[in-house]
Amino acid sequence: MSWSGKLEQAKVEMAARNGDPWRLPLERVRGKIDYDGIERVTTQMLLDVLEVPQRKRRAGTYRHLSKLMVELKWTPVRVRARTRGDYLETVRGYARDAQCRSS
Repeated sequence: MSWSGKLEQAKVEMAARNGDPWRLPLERVRGKIDYDGIERVTTQMLLDVLEVPQRKRRAGTYRHLSKLMVELKWTPVRVRARTRGDYLETVRGYARDAQCRSS
């Protein structure tokens, strides 16, 4: 790729980053790394980090979050996990290989 092509690509990426206020906080998110080397984070935790009130957590909010997380190389997952009330239920979230953190 030519130098001008790289410059143009960098401009497009910068515009995408600056255009969405959620992108920078999501880039900084670190999940829990389990024994299998997979880093995991729940959707509810992400919305707490983004300070989205409960009444605004609707389908459009989850779609927007999913789009950004996929762009950041996270994979959407559903797992059976214990919640705060110590109940076992299906929890939605995202996962990635822990070695991807630095890139």
